[in-house]
Amino acid sequence: MKTTTKRVSILLACIMLSLSNVFAFNSNSDDTSDNQESGDQRMKIRLVFNSVNTFTRKISVIADESATDGFDSEFDSALENVQEDDMYWLIDLGKYIDQGISEINEETVLQLGINTNEDGINSIAIDKLDNIPSDMKIFVHDKALGVYHSIKDGAYQVSLNAGAYLNRFEVVFMQPDTLSTTEFHKEDKSLDIRFDMQTDQIKIMNNSNLKIEGVQVYSILGQSVHTSNATHTNNELQINASHMSTGAYVVIVTAENGINSKKILVN
Repeated sequence: MKTTTKRVSILLACIMLSLSNVFAFNSNSDDTSDNQESGDQRMKIRLVFNSVNTFTRKISVIADESATDGFDSEFDSALENVQEDDMYWLIDLGKYIDQGISEINEETVLQLGINTNEDGINSIAIDKLDNIPSDMKIFVHDKALGVYHSIKDGAYQVSLNAGAYLNRFEVVFMQPDTLSTTEFHKEDKSLDIRFDMQTDQIKIMNNSNLKIEGVQVYSILGQSVHTSNATHTNNELQINASHMSTGAYVVIVTAENGINSKKILVN
């Protein structure tokens, strides 16, 4: 009898252990399942920023019909301590890690701010999407480079100099059919930027012998392919493009007359 009782006790213990494992497994189900079970059908986008110094920041936006495009105390969480490397939403000049808006559609524009303490590559990527239609497009718009990068297809990586960027990046949900050439000082002929197919070089014609303090070349994906901080007053500068793949590039020249930028085609 004692032997039978002992065997039953062992069997019950095994059953309880198995059940506890099942419950533990179910408690680790993802947030999407939780959202579906709770009936929360609101669209939510979570982004993650990884800095050159390996700092990580996650921010989110949720679409709720009771939210507005401005500050909403019910939805918007302020970023109390901005790190040397950081990313945040910009709302009415404030910095936030979470925000609510009334809806997400093709007309939606979400302003991003970025701080970086060191020169180098930084990335913006999707961390998680909740209730986002599969056909909805999500872009990081880099206004300085004229780039619209689909972050559904992968992280947007961009080389940044140390500093604060409060008017350069935004999240949008539509890409213009035709991207205009990013070019400043169009009326100024003192600098001309072009690609020379004969020599396979990018040429900067410094017609007024301006003091050039730096040259940067980015791919259309925002990846840095050439950087020079050397000072020149030569009437012509050449950049070897033989290692560059065929495609569009943005050349940014910092000179004494300001920042001159032009999109060119390397082929």
